[in-house]
Amino acid sequence: MAPTQPEQRDPCPDAPAAGRRLRALARTSGQTLPLVVVFMFSILVFAGLVIDFGNAYRVQKALQASADASAAAGAGQLTMVYPPVVANATSAAQKYGSQPGGSNPINGVPAGNVSQNVSVTCAQQAGYNCTNGYPNTVTVDETANVPTYLLKLLGFSTITLKAHAQACSPCGGVPLDVMVVLDRTGSMSQNSKLTNAKAGINAFMKTMDPTLDNVGLAVLPPAPSSGQGCTDVSSYFTDTKKYPDGSQQYAGSGGTYSLSNAAYVLVPLSNAYATSTGNLNASSPFMSTLNCVKAGGGTAYAEAIDAAYQELVKDGRAGTQKVMVVLSDGAANDGPTFLASTSPYRTNPCGQGVTSAGVAKAAKVLVYSIAYTANGDECDAAIGAKIGSTTVQWYGSSNWGTPESPAMPAETALQKIASPGTQYFYDLPNPTSLTGIFQQIASDITAGQSRIVQ
Repeated sequence: MAPTQPEQRDPCPDAPAAGRRLRALARTSGQTLPLVVVFMFSILVFAGLVIDFGNAYRVQKALQASADASAAAGAGQLTMVYPPVVANATSAAQKYGSQPGGSNPINGVPAGNVSQNVSVTCAQQAGYNCTNGYPNTVTVDETANVPTYLLKLLGFSTITLKAHAQACSPCGGVPLDVMVVLDRTGSMSQNSKLTNAKAGINAFMKTMDPTLDNVGLAVLPPAPSSGQGCTDVSSYFTDTKKYPDGSQQYAGSGGTYSLSNAAYVLVPLSNAYATSTGNLNASSPFMSTLNCVKAGGGTAYAEAIDAAYQELVKDGRAGTQKVMVVLSDGAANDGPTFLASTSPYRTNPCGQGVTSAGVAKAAKVLVYSIAYTANGDECDAAIGAKIGSTTVQWYGSSNWGTPESPAMPAETALQKIASPGTQYFYDLPNPTSLTGIFQQIASDITAGQSRIVQ
């Protein structure tokens, strides 16, 4: 029997298994690599979305703020002068844009990547229906091409964003209580001044919205009574007294200012003046009275201003802007004889007018005044006023009149009657320009009320 040989052992008994594992691992690695690539690509896309869209969101807010600022700035120019200047509104809007040359560049966006379009039009708003055809609305559209960071690797080099804004001024919607104080003295019969004044007020009334605004009418000198608004008051101011040179002293005796039932407010605050903005009701108390008042008598501001303010208090509505518009063509130098001879209503007719207006202004009433052909007129004390030991005997700005103390020209008085600010006082306008002035006052009432509407 042959001897048994020792069993030979395989020095690498696991070699086939190891190979199998290596081959399996190789196969697994080949399958994982695409997954890793997809995973990394997904991370890149997600990061791109986070970074680039986050930046786009920031730019969008800045772009909208720029468009809003541009529209508001442009609209604000539409009530600075009258008629409004489209070029001024456009220039103001462009100034606040993000486009090249604008004052609001956006960080991270080249100015050349931003474009702006500005249009100035008339758009109907609540209380403003473009009756006069003048623009009241500025529309701004801005476009920005925002550079990307990570999304650029995917072929998206920019993201396009747009912003739209629209602002109006005047916008309407601001309720107003307005008292018009009209000087219808004898001198207003010269050179068609009263006719021009009525035309101006008529234009003013066409801008008022009867669904929002109430308007009333006060006059100086007053009517004999509330039912006599159309009465010619000239006869009440007849004075047979002669000046020292023998010429006729034609007024200055107090006239209707001295009547106990004198009516300064001929038409209380009301919205009956029109059926809609621009469509005036000729038979309404305001329009019919405005058309019928006649020129006559002397000048005294104070009591008419007092009465207009009292009407704003009495019939004015809560939550409205109170406004007074005063037009006069000369100096105050008359007053009521039933007051004491030392009353400032008689000794200082112009100064008391300023004081009376001050009471209204302290109550936040906006007071506009027009010094209509008042150049060179001197404010004098009224006949019968007592200044020191002297009683005034002569009327008005003549060689024998008695100047107020301190001295005050009519232009100065009317400027002091107005609210502070150049937009509230109109000095010596051309007689034929009153229509434009009253229209400008109507626009000025809503100045500062520019607002974003889109």
